[in-house]
Amino acid sequence: MVLLQCIVIYWNSRVAIHYSFLLIVHFGGGGLAYRNLMDLHVHSDNSHDAHHSVTLVCEKAVAHGLRAIAVTDHCNIIDYRSSKQDIICRQAAFEIKKAKNVFHGQLIVSCGIELGSPARDTAAVKDVLRNKFDYVVASVHRLKRRKASFLHYDMKQKHNHIDQLFPKYLDEIYETVKWNGFDTLAHLTFPLRYFPEEVLAEFNIEKYNEQLDEILKLLAHNGKALEINTKGSPFLMLGKTYKFHPDFDIVKRFKELGGEYITVGSDAHSAHDVGRGVAEAYEMAEAAGFKYITLYQHRTPLPIKFD
Repeated sequence: MVLLQCIVIYWNSRVAIHYSFLLIVHFGGGGLAYRNLMDLHVHSDNSHDAHHSVTLVCEKAVAHGLRAIAVTDHCNIIDYRSSKQDIICRQAAFEIKKAKNVFHGQLIVSCGIELGSPARDTAAVKDVLRNKFDYVVASVHRLKRRKASFLHYDMKQKHNHIDQLFPKYLDEIYETVKWNGFDTLAHLTFPLRYFPEEVLAEFNIEKYNEQLDEILKLLAHNGKALEINTKGSPFLMLGKTYKFHPDFDIVKRFKELGGEYITVGSDAHSAHDVGRGVAEAYEMAEAAGFKYITLYQHRTPLPIKFD
């Protein structure tokens, strides 16, 4: 392994950004590996369902040879005013910014936030973003008039049939993309994580191509990124094995519709899972036609080649 200290100045019409990083080059039996692995969706214990501190998350990222991470703790906008998430978000931002200094020269640490259902309360979002995050991830974890995330739905119940829930979910995703106050759209096919394999085996996602295309076209038109989320076990669907959300066909379609920016995130809720699946997702993005991964600093996209 070779470590090279690098300094980059990135300039566009809005901002000049100067940062340093360790370029990590691995040599081995498989040839040259990716030198710029970045996990841009990880959680610390400032998320209600995650387990480890920002410091431990960063230490594991360094140990796994990552060049950068984005710590993107949950901020569920639906519950923002009733669950003291304003305090949690400030605490998360403080700890991440402290980690930036501690790990300077070892790891680029992007200060992120994952906004759940942000289009439902834009005033709350405005309050959250006073914390000056580098990177804003948008997601939808639960439907309107539902009190729980898809994780807690009984997917065998008739009223939770996949062909009832999925189009409603896509409608909410479209409203989120229309809102347009984020940087990347997380785990586009999120509900499919939680359906039993026998249901997914009969599910025809092509029925929703029109809805998906409208989302992807608007995302591309607005200059936003699509995330490849590597969390979840493989499942059988339409005769193929899928691991990531969204899958290859959707990522490729995003490129065909003019998409420019791709991010990759493990959605790790444990420090031990940081970086999981990232290299494989890079391969998928390259196969779909993308030439670089996108890191965000000060809400500005920084395209980094897959090298």
